[in-house]
Amino acid sequence: MYDWEIKNYHQRKKSMKRKSLSLQIRFGVGLALMVALATFITAAAAQENSNPNNSNQTNVNSVTTTSPTPVPFSEIVSQSESALATINELAASSDGDPLAENVEREMPGLITEIDARLGETARMIEGRVSLERLKSFEAEWKSSTTILSKWKKSLTERAKAIEANLKDLNQLDEKWKKTAAELQSVESPPEVGGRVSEILTAISLIRGQIEAEQARIVSLQSKVAEQQKRTDDAIASIVQTRESLVGQLFVRDSPAIWSSNFWSRAQTDIGERANESLAAQTSTLSIFVRQNFERIVGHVFIFLLFAGLLIYLRRAANPWVEKEPELKSSAVIFYFPISTAIILAIFANRWIYPQTPQILQALFGAIVLIPTVMIVRKLVERPIFPLLYSLVVFYFIDQVRTVAEALPVFSRLIFMAEMLGGVLFFLWVIFGRLAENKTEELVHGRVFKTIKIAATIAVPLFAISFIANALGYVVFAKLLGNAVLRSAYVAIILYTFVRIIDGLIIFALRFRPFSLLGMVQNNRFLIQHRLRRGVRVLGLILWAAITLDLLSLRQPLFDAVTAAFASQLKIGSFEISLGDVLAFVIAVWLSFVISRFVRFALEEDIYPRVTLGRGLPYAISTMLHYTLLVLGFMLALAIIGLDLTKFTIIAGAFGVGIGFGLQNIVNNFVSGIILLFERPVNVGDTVQVGEDGGELARIGLRASVIRTLEGSEVIVPNGDLISAKVVNWTLSDQRRRLEINVGVAYGTDPRTVIEILTKVGSHHPDVLKDPGPQTLFVGFGDSSLDFQLRAWIDKFDQWVVIRSDLSLAVHDALRDAAIEIPFPQRDLHLVSVNADVQKNLMPKPDKS
Repeated sequence: MYDWEIKNYHQRKKSMKRKSLSLQIRFGVGLALMVALATFITAAAAQENSNPNNSNQTNVNSVTTTSPTPVPFSEIVSQSESALATINELAASSDGDPLAENVEREMPGLITEIDARLGETARMIEGRVSLERLKSFEAEWKSSTTILSKWKKSLTERAKAIEANLKDLNQLDEKWKKTAAELQSVESPPEVGGRVSEILTAISLIRGQIEAEQARIVSLQSKVAEQQKRTDDAIASIVQTRESLVGQLFVRDSPAIWSSNFWSRAQTDIGERANESLAAQTSTLSIFVRQNFERIVGHVFIFLLFAGLLIYLRRAANPWVEKEPELKSSAVIFYFPISTAIILAIFANRWIYPQTPQILQALFGAIVLIPTVMIVRKLVERPIFPLLYSLVVFYFIDQVRTVAEALPVFSRLIFMAEMLGGVLFFLWVIFGRLAENKTEELVHGRVFKTIKIAATIAVPLFAISFIANALGYVVFAKLLGNAVLRSAYVAIILYTFVRIIDGLIIFALRFRPFSLLGMVQNNRFLIQHRLRRGVRVLGLILWAAITLDLLSLRQPLFDAVTAAFASQLKIGSFEISLGDVLAFVIAVWLSFVISRFVRFALEEDIYPRVTLGRGLPYAISTMLHYTLLVLGFMLALAIIGLDLTKFTIIAGAFGVGIGFGLQNIVNNFVSGIILLFERPVNVGDTVQVGEDGGELARIGLRASVIRTLEGSEVIVPNGDLISAKVVNWTLSDQRRRLEINVGVAYGTDPRTVIEILTKVGSHHPDVLKDPGPQTLFVGFGDSSLDFQLRAWIDKFDQWVVIRSDLSLAVHDALRDAAIEIPFPQRDLHLVSVNADVQKNLMPKPDKS
């Protein structure tokens, strides 16, 4: 039996060697089946675990706890040390929490701020505040809500931790109380009883500390909840007021400017509310400064960091400006480092402060507008300067009006003066300033045309706002006028910010470390152009979003667009929406963009720095390209909510159909993958496939492209490159042997001819020295002695030109040596010829 097993083993081993490929395939199939079976078992187990009965049973088991048992007499001393250590840990963890202390420290300031803000909000709502101001108030209240939510979360976590500590302490207390009760029934040394009493006393003391901390946390939670309710009520009242104003935009909400009621209210407002409004805003600002002092210091540090960096970069930018004078306008940001740093620092305040009060926003706007004008003056033509100065004047008047928003009558008069001034100024811009500068308009037509269009739009809007305000439609007038003015402020600030980013991009691509990148060195202007275009598009989108928000149209428009994209189309059990389709398209598009950028980075920076075999970079880039596309497609399918399990089944059935119906395409597809991995031919190789020969231009997944010497492109299926005979002239190297056949007249010394031809080959600069040129006497021809010059070159792409040069050199060398290259000679035998023809063919006698 044992011998038979040995013999059978050797037979199986021999059979395995003969059919290794088949067994590998079977092993792979078996492994796949095992993985599928394991997945099925895991899914079944997960489904069983998700059974409600099982979960309930688990919960019951987890809830059930055993009562602590007393400590055995022999272990009292050893476990007492452990119990004291546990008590100390509970005491340490229940000690004052930094988060709770921070809440307790900052709560009074927040309550004071909320009180002041509530009063200001009530006055603003009563005084028919503008929609923009209401949105600003809502944002301020939401910042307080964010702070309170964070406090609530931290206090809740702290309360849970204290509750867990109390639970552990109670279990420990019960355990040692039972131990003390058992010690009373037996005789024990007094030291043991003293140790138990010490533990119970420590537990009692620590319980008092923990319960005091718990009461403190509960008190803070109550205060936070109370302030949360106050902020929620304030936000609800602001939202209600804002919605009411939006619904009554075209309803008169105030008396006309010429009515007696208006002027009587003006005296009352100015006398009673001026001091209240100023005091409330000053109080809000002081509270903000106290609560955000560290953030303000950090903001100043960011400004100093920007300024120092720009001053340092100015030295590095000067040589580039001298070398390329067209960069002078982009280098303005370095010549005004303080102004540029102020603009960049102010733009960062949204990420530094949770929310800034209105008076501080006005200060920030004034701080950023003046440096903006200073920089823009260096970027635009002189005829546009008055427009910049006017924006500064309008802005300061606008901020005075905004700060005085609690005085409706006074604010209304300022606003009307602004609108009238806007109409007069922009009429002067259109018919005066721009009309006088026809030459500048021709030179800078785009800028002047944009300004003229903006001014033409602004004039009727200012006029409508002025008339509406005078008639008593104050809410509508403020909405329209504020939108026009603040849209202009945002446009000029964003324009300056975009130009700053443009300058930073331009010079960043010329400074290290970016200048060391191959993609920057070879494609700097392309990268610069696309980055700058992207920044400008983002700036335009941001300006449009802010303008829509100023008109109170952004949220309704976004809601309408969101609703349109969210509408579902149901086909059987499959649901899809326009948003899903858009997300699918964007995901696929992004996969193409990412793939293109990754291949660009590899080809420009990675491949030149590493040593790879010929064709391997192309193979890596191609496989990476298709891998990213497949991943992007799968991600797109997941985004639209397609069940990938059903997709797998469909893909499997589809694959079987392809295997039978499109065998040729599948064959070429698999052959393309083999070409990329095995690389018998590479892109750039000179190949010969049947009668078609030339440079291999591209290897696709189905077919490859060969560009012939005549310039045509031949599409060759990948299967032919794998299964058919292919001649690759440049697989290993670029060397090729040239052969030039030469015939000389009989009677010429063959050794002289060999010497001449070899010398000609040796003197050509493109002929390799090793192996050197060689001349062979190949035979006796009908009319000549035949020789062959053989020479090796390593410039395959120039072999036709080199062979032509060698042939010409051979011709000149034989001519100089007086060696004849004979014509073909033939003997003609005439069997029968006409007498007249024979007479003409006979030589004529010499008469001399």
